[in-house]
Amino acid sequence: MAQDKARNNDFKQLFMDMYPRLVRYAVSFLGDGNDARDLVADVFERAWSQYGALEKERRRSWLYASVRNACLNYLKHLHVEQTNVQALVEVTRYDMLTDYREHEQLLQQAEQIARELKEPTCTILRLCYFEHLTYQQAANRLGISPNTVKKHISKALGILRERMNYHSKYSSSSEKGASL
Repeated sequence: MAQDKARNNDFKQLFMDMYPRLVRYAVSFLGDGNDARDLVADVFERAWSQYGALEKERRRSWLYASVRNACLNYLKHLHVEQTNVQALVEVTRYDMLTDYREHEQLLQQAEQIARELKEPTCTILRLCYFEHLTYQQAANRLGISPNTVKKHISKALGILRERMNYHSKYSSSSEKGASL
């Protein structure tokens, strides 16, 4: 009991003497007082768990070495995080531009095919897909039955699907030919 109290007092004294010095030392590496305080607190926590095994003469040097190593590991971790974030931003930016361009190209292609459809299929497709009317609303506007709207939508989607597949196959083969 008396030995535990002496150990606690000894550690408390070491903490009081070394904590401000170690924080300044850590700030010299990190440049940030909050991060330095957190890091030094972690080192003291490790020191407390290993306190009995640390030789009294080497405690201070162990603390400085531990703070230095913790700072270097922290900085290395920050560098890796920043590198990963930069790589993620670049990949995301590239994907967004690529996907956007591809999406726009496909949309323009679909709109062109839709404009070439015969009437009333062209109008029905425009009402349902571009103006977002329900089949019933499109049927009411055109004075036809909802089943007729469904028939024309089915026909339009079949034509779109067929022509979009043809265009994508043709684009892929012409790109392959251009790269040869």
